[in-house]
Amino acid sequence: MDIPRKPMIRGAKRDRGRDPVKDSVPYMLQVAARLQTAKFMASMPGNDVHPAESYVLHELWKTAPLSQTELCERLDIGNATVGQTVRRLERNGFVKRGRIDDDRRRVMVRLTDKGDAARETFAYATAALIAEMDAVLGAKEAQRLLISLKKLAAHFRSGMSESDQGET
Repeated sequence: MDIPRKPMIRGAKRDRGRDPVKDSVPYMLQVAARLQTAKFMASMPGNDVHPAESYVLHELWKTAPLSQTELCERLDIGNATVGQTVRRLERNGFVKRGRIDDDRRRVMVRLTDKGDAARETFAYATAALIAEMDAVLGAKEAQRLLISLKKLAAHFRSGMSESDQGET
């Protein structure tokens, strides 16, 4: 009986000095995301807000209050993920949730004074991280990377149900 050969990862060349997984776009996206998260958090000592939480705050700084459904749509993430993120932000005093008088079924997320006061700190940390990435990549390469990432996101999103997209 013949033993089938291991399939080669598409696009990977047979190069003994190269690791086809660690030298791949998916792997390096994960590494870059982890490192930029650490850099972002280190730029705000004493502030335990994760970048994912700062994106929720960012949306609320633009327009508040918002429902959890509106946050899901604006951030392109699942309801359970937004729910967990809002719970952490609420526990840490950045937001509060409450029902509206017109529709008691609808829960709205609002900034607290602490959440509103954090705006400048987060804006500075975000701007510094973007500037650093632009300095490393250059404006044109950063723009090409952004376009490529949006293209990949659209590709993976297309044809998938919301439940197949996962809770990210």
